[in-house]
Amino acid sequence: MVIFLLACAADELSQSWQVDRLRVLAVAAEPAEPRPGDTVTFSSLIVSPVEPLAGSAWFACSAELSSDYGCEVDPALLEGAEGGEIDPATLAEAGMIGFLPYLAPSWTVPGDYLDALDDDAKLEGTFGMVYIMAFPDKENVDEADIEVAYKRVPVSLATTPNDNPVVTALSIGGYVVPEGATIRVEPGKTYTLGYAMAEGSVETYAYRNSAGQDEEREEEPYATFYLQEGSFDQPYAVWPDAEVEFTAPGEPTLAAQSLWVVVRDRRGGMGWASITVVYGD
Repeated sequence: MVIFLLACAADELSQSWQVDRLRVLAVAAEPAEPRPGDTVTFSSLIVSPVEPLAGSAWFACSAELSSDYGCEVDPALLEGAEGGEIDPATLAEAGMIGFLPYLAPSWTVPGDYLDALDDDAKLEGTFGMVYIMAFPDKENVDEADIEVAYKRVPVSLATTPNDNPVVTALSIGGYVVPEGATIRVEPGKTYTLGYAMAEGSVETYAYRNSAGQDEEREEEPYATFYLQEGSFDQPYAVWPDAEVEFTAPGEPTLAAQSLWVVVRDRRGGMGWASITVVYGD
């Protein structure tokens, strides 16, 4: 269950891995696969390299009330929200579950969320839709400035509910670089770029097939890499082949830049990490 991006102001010439505008790169739910009655909190990787990020508005709706484009949102709900003057009860009734940086997003799954399903179907469950609108800190923000993303949050009574993968480090040119650390690279040089995850991040889980039989399966995570300048030979790596080739820009325009990796476990879980590269021999 992957986050989908709807870029309103995308440069048609930009590669998928290039972060040259406001982008929502990932959203993680905790717990990753809640049960009815659970309260879910959210974290996100929202990057705004050109203009400061003003904030993000978060909405949630049921599977029945969602579409291929997330939840229906009344733009009037956002009026007057800046400055933190928000009535949480009113906005929650309308579907808003958070408004960063003032109100951290959370969603409590209704206790009867799975009542319409039979016992076998409850093990696989359904989903809730979370819809995010991120906007830059600028005057006269219009629709083209807003980045929209959404995420399906699985809700079930699974005997082996999902957990988010934990990305602990990236590796570049054979060096392990912990999350948030900085490494020096040579302009124009190509490096092998990979990542490491905490033990247990690749989970084995129970799955009930259409014949009502229980199967044991193992997750098949994949990673997506992002950068500001330079290039990748490919932006994806499927575990356990966790490496791509990163070529640093020959003539960097930035003194330093970030490299990001987002790992998705194909069951709705997400984890990410970033490092900073600076240039020089």
